[in-house]
Amino acid sequence: MGGRYPRLTPLAAVALLGMIVIDRSGVCAITALAALLHEAGHLTAAAFLHVPIAALRPDTLGARLEVKGRMLSYGEEWILCAFGPLFSLLGAAAGALLWASCPRAQIFSCASLLLGLLNLLPIHTFDGGRMLACTLSRIAEPRTAERILRAVSFAFLILLWMSAVYVLLRTGDGLSLFCFSMSLFATFFQEGGRS
Repeated sequence: MGGRYPRLTPLAAVALLGMIVIDRSGVCAITALAALLHEAGHLTAAAFLHVPIAALRPDTLGARLEVKGRMLSYGEEWILCAFGPLFSLLGAAAGALLWASCPRAQIFSCASLLLGLLNLLPIHTFDGGRMLACTLSRIAEPRTAERILRAVSFAFLILLWMSAVYVLLRTGDGLSLFCFSMSLFATFFQEGGRS
């Protein structure tokens, strides 16, 4: 595989298309657009850094860009990770400018804001966690950096889960946030000692 542009697996494309077609409210399509903007941020950083991308692969927590042919420096990976949330936050700001004239801009702005902020959390599989890992790896030995990252990730997973439980109990809504936080815990413990 390879080439100049990342590939989306057929299963992921069918799943995404199915969600968009079934959802008559348009929320899935708008949220998918916010996610595409986020990934465009990563792709922009890759182009800026001259990092070849082999594929865009969906995983349990979103999507992963696979770098082709070389290892990234800590600085390159940090920039690559930061551009996704940056584009999400810029998209949220742009959407907010259109709130009065376009109700769907509110959905896009909120989805982009949540995606950007969530990805900045220092949880090991998120952009923020990868940014923290790059920073720690530059100042500490690998085992120490990994232990700190796992402890910080676990603390933020607990906070996210407690927030999900609070929202669920307080409003009776937010089951998706609760399930998402539980899937993060499952991923965290399934990976065990791996980063």
